[in-house]
Amino acid sequence: MKYAIWLVRLIFAGWMIPAGLNHFVPLFPQPQGSGLSGEVFKALFDSHLFDMVKAVELVAGLSVLTGFYTPLMLVVCMPVSFCVFWWDNPLSGWGSSANKFGQAVLLCNCLLCLAYWKSYRSMFALRAKPRSLGAPEPAAAAQPARA
Repeated sequence: MKYAIWLVRLIFAGWMIPAGLNHFVPLFPQPQGSGLSGEVFKALFDSHLFDMVKAVELVAGLSVLTGFYTPLMLVVCMPVSFCVFWWDNPLSGWGSSANKFGQAVLLCNCLLCLAYWKSYRSMFALRAKPRSLGAPEPAAAAQPARA
């Protein structure tokens, strides 16, 4: 399982790093989209939100590759992954050649979030109580001894 997670991390980083870097340092032509996807691209580009999207892709790819703040950056990148999926599938057409890329990006992000589930588990506490800053971690509940 460890090697499968590494493979997904490499695939995800191998997509995100060049895609994000390409906006700041042209490596290959940026797809403009057509129809609805072209209109979304134009709106993102004209509003300069595309700069933010590409920065998130680049930082998330580097984070997943290096392991620094990976669970945090996977959550930060989830809206971008979903938008890439949405752009490549419903907006470009389910039969387009790009749909596999959009599906792969979202699938990799979801699989990696599942792999880091232990990092997120405490966020889903039924009745969470805030702690003051600098307070020590609460003592873990004693585990019953196995017979």
